[in-house]
Amino acid sequence: MEFYGFDREAALKHCDSLEVGLARDLDRVRAWNRVRPEHVIELLDTAAPAARWEARNVAAQISRGSWRVHMDAAVVGKPQLVSNAREVQITAGGRDYRLKISEGVRLQLEEIVQGV
Repeated sequence: MEFYGFDREAALKHCDSLEVGLARDLDRVRAWNRVRPEHVIELLDTAAPAARWEARNVAAQISRGSWRVHMDAAVVGKPQLVSNAREVQITAGGRDYRLKISEGVRLQLEEIVQGV
């Protein structure tokens, strides 16, 4: 699905996550497991029907201004059952969003929750 009027190139240019942490020794290690801006855009573009309205709104925000991808470390503690649910956090337009993703044959954006 392609959002009408969505400028994919502008959205990529507005992402400032790639500038964070440059000139550190671990850059090469971080690069292989980082969710890149193009991954987030692809998730928004292929969102599940229930999340398309929110995905369209977030896509509009990232094409107009600065945004950033945040990755939180997994909680270490008591044993947990393996889940196919994943989350990616982004900041766009001064708001935080949690992108809830299911992992099956391919990654699918299922829900977007705005942070408080």
